[in-house]
Amino acid sequence: MPTKITKTSWPKHKVETIECRKRDLVIRIADWTRQSMETGEPAYDVEIYDKGIYDWHQSKSFTLLEMPKATAKRAAIQFANDMIRQLLK
Repeated sequence: MPTKITKTSWPKHKVETIECRKRDLVIRIADWTRQSMETGEPAYDVEIYDKGIYDWHQSKSFTLLEMPKATAKRAAIQFANDMIRQLLK
């Protein structure tokens, strides 16, 4: 029976933000592929936060206007893997 996830439930709990520490590498992947063209561009967004700093130049969006959904998903996964490999030297 599934339990309700709240701010205080354990081991899973809701968070509003993620506090990045100076040694953290955070990869945030957002699935915006169900978004309509009227509200924005459907895509997978991969955001890189290195040592608590977001860098637009290290992040990338894989839009369904440029490629099919399955290709965009694979490209987002590959990009995230490549960035992890590059930044965790």
